[in-house]
Amino acid sequence: MERNKTNIGYLVAGGLFVATAAIHALVGGPEVNAPVQDSALDPLVRAVSAVVWHALTALFVVFGGAMIWTAWNGGRALVVTLLAVNAAFIALFLAIGIVALGTIWPMPQWVLFGVISGVMIWGLRVDRARVWNRGRPATKA
Repeated sequence: MERNKTNIGYLVAGGLFVATAAIHALVGGPEVNAPVQDSALDPLVRAVSAVVWHALTALFVVFGGAMIWTAWNGGRALVVTLLAVNAAFIALFLAIGIVALGTIWPMPQWVLFGVISGVMIWGLRVDRARVWNRGRPATKA
């Protein structure tokens, strides 16, 4: 990748990850995390749930920062890794929605991860085209 050109796909994906963190914290927190914390569940279960909840928020911020950095500096392996994480999130939302709820629609978060993945794939295609357009075929990196 030419280091002086910004990959807009990666930049947009980074912004979407940061927006996901904000949605997770500001919308999901009161809707999902607060009721769990206010419940009569065992304190250890509530504490573990809180750690997992906030860890996901932190991951989305880190993923966003990583994608924004990658927009200027490249990093195909990082993008592919984050695509794999997104695929796991999508699979979990779909599978648990079907098994636990009988439908995928009460938990539509998989759509957001799908959109982010699509934008990341667009960024990968831009990288490949830039390498190809410099007169040599793209290589896996």
